[in-house]
Amino acid sequence: MGAETPAEPQAWDIRLIVFTGLTQAAPWLAAALVVTLAGYPGVICVTPMAWLLALRAGQVCISRSKSRLPRRRLQEAALSGAVLGLVEGLAFLAMFFEVGAIQPHEWMGALALAAAIFLAGLPAGAGLALLTAYASERRTRIG
Repeated sequence: MGAETPAEPQAWDIRLIVFTGLTQAAPWLAAALVVTLAGYPGVICVTPMAWLLALRAGQVCISRSKSRLPRRRLQEAALSGAVLGLVEGLAFLAMFFEVGAIQPHEWMGALALAAAIFLAGLPAGAGLALLTAYASERRTRIG
C-alpha cells in the first residue's frame, strides 16, 4: 500500500483571516481617527476609497495561507477582505455622525448613506481581496 497524504483540514485559518483584515485596516483607522480628532471628521466620508486596502489584504492572505487547496486559499482571502470591510464599516458608522450637524430633514438621507456604506463594505472588501488573490493564484500556476 502507498503512503497516504494527510487530509486537508476542513477549517479555515481564522487567525490568518482576522489578523490580515485587521492589520490592513489599522493604518486607515489610525489616520481617520487622527484626522477626525484634529477637527476634520469629514475624512470618514472617503471610506469607500479605503476599501482598496482589501486588494492588499487578498495578496497578503493568499501568500501566507498554509492551505494546499487553491479554493480554500481564495476563500480565506475573500474572508479577510470581508473582515476589513466590516471594520471599516463599523468605523464609518462610529464617526459618521460626528461629521457635522444634520438637519432634521436630512436624517433619512444620512441614515440611508450610512447604511449603504456599511452594507457595501463587506462585499466590496471580499470582492477586491478575492480579485487580487485570484490573480496571484493564477500567476503562480502559470509561471
